[in-house]
Amino acid sequence: MNQKKALSRLLAAVTLSTALVYPQAASAAAPAPVLHDDNPSGHFGDWYTGAVPPNASDDKPVILFVQGLHSSYKTWYTTDGFYDAAYNAGYRTAFVQLKDADGTGGNMWTNGAKLAEVIKKVADYYGVSKINIIAHSKGGIDTQTALVHYGAHPYVNVVHQLSTPNKGSELADMAYSNWAGWLADILGKKDDAVYSLQTSYMANFRSQTDNRTESRSTKTYMAAGTGDDGMFSPTWFAHAVLPGEDDGAVSVDSAFGLTYGIKSFTKDISHGQIAKASHTWDLVEPKLQKASIRERANKVSKDDKSKSSTVEESSVILRGGEVEDNVTETFFLESGIDQFNLDTMTSSEDTVVTLISPSGKEYEADRSEKSDSEDEPEIFKDAVHHFIEVEEPEAGEWTLQVEGSDDAFFMVGSVDGGEEAKVKASKKVFKKGDKAKISVDLGKNEIDQSLLEKANLTRSLNGEKASVLDEVKFAVKEDELTGNFTVPTKPGVYNLSFDVTGINEDGEPFTRSINYNFAVTNSDGELEK
Repeated sequence: MNQKKALSRLLAAVTLSTALVYPQAASAAAPAPVLHDDNPSGHFGDWYTGAVPPNASDDKPVILFVQGLHSSYKTWYTTDGFYDAAYNAGYRTAFVQLKDADGTGGNMWTNGAKLAEVIKKVADYYGVSKINIIAHSKGGIDTQTALVHYGAHPYVNVVHQLSTPNKGSELADMAYSNWAGWLADILGKKDDAVYSLQTSYMANFRSQTDNRTESRSTKTYMAAGTGDDGMFSPTWFAHAVLPGEDDGAVSVDSAFGLTYGIKSFTKDISHGQIAKASHTWDLVEPKLQKASIRERANKVSKDDKSKSSTVEESSVILRGGEVEDNVTETFFLESGIDQFNLDTMTSSEDTVVTLISPSGKEYEADRSEKSDSEDEPEIFKDAVHHFIEVEEPEAGEWTLQVEGSDDAFFMVGSVDGGEEAKVKASKKVFKKGDKAKISVDLGKNEIDQSLLEKANLTRSLNGEKASVLDEVKFAVKEDELTGNFTVPTKPGVYNLSFDVTGINEDGEPFTRSINYNFAVTNSDGELEK
């Protein structure tokens, strides 16, 4: 990733190397925040106030920082954190501990209700009528829930989101899919927080939230990243799963997913880096004063609505499941591919991953250690990554071998320069008993009907391994693969997972994997909270 380098005045508390790379972050370290221990038995609901800087001014708003998925207030109180930057710029600050700080993530309803209480406490503590909020990732959704659904909007003037998944994240969809559910279960990453970030759950949340007047009473700025943490990093491989441009956890489309939000900036940085002061403080800080009413809200076409049809593209191959002894999976690659990148995630470092070409050549995976990086996407954090890169892979049937015990795996194969499958679904949110339709278009390529398989329908559940509830039959009509089915009657979030095998102009088969995430609401249009 390209980084601008320049010289800047150095302050005593910052090392020379940091200042040379990130001059805008050169500053003195702020004193430790003071705990307001409102929850003696845990962290959820505790809040902190930062030290009042010597150059503080009543002209500058109070800032409350709200962190994201499975994080604590230390997102901000860390090396290169926003707390130091805000302190040196003369801002009074506060921090909150949400349910995630106690180990298990909370959804927006759980966190939003508690956050609304803390927002009022912070305003009272500083004796101000309104505060501003800087929110990273899911913290932006928790913030919006506090403002819109739990009455905190009169106390907040400006919210600046940093890569908030306003439309959810496909990584959350994957965690509950037929392929990745086993591994996500072992890693302990399936909880209320991840569940609520599924794209269909968020589509329903948008329908519950965006039409309320409270959603527009606060100026909301949105920011997005388009980078990663380097080649073969988890954020780099996540690009394969996320649609369009993304930061390794949240797509740009999702980050800019509020029709009434104001686009602040896009930068070539990862999901973790966007919450680092050296990368973004100088972009966020100018927005902290009262937002001008002349600023234009995000423009979204009339077709971009949660209940309209959805169109996505797939150039990935997905595999996954339980590992006991030896597991073998196969798939087809066509000729003309520039590069095939494989990331096979497991929970154990002892599990061995091998890729075998059609001609019998074996590729041993380069294994990463379990990452302690705070920048790694939380949904698959703690996984061991087994990387394989194949330049110009040969055409034919490839085999993945996974050897281990008491483990699970999730394989993401990214095809660079190959064929793409276009997936169109009628919508993301249904009521029980509705009819649904999904179709796959392979362009000029044919669909191999001899390898036509049924799609597995699974329900997203916490604490349970994915089990197939039903199978959906597909038929080929007018060069499209089409599946028609009746959605389940039980409210919840579901995944339809399947492969499609195409035949290119040279007669070569190729595999692409599809995961369609959708929600079923009750008669009142609600999912369980």
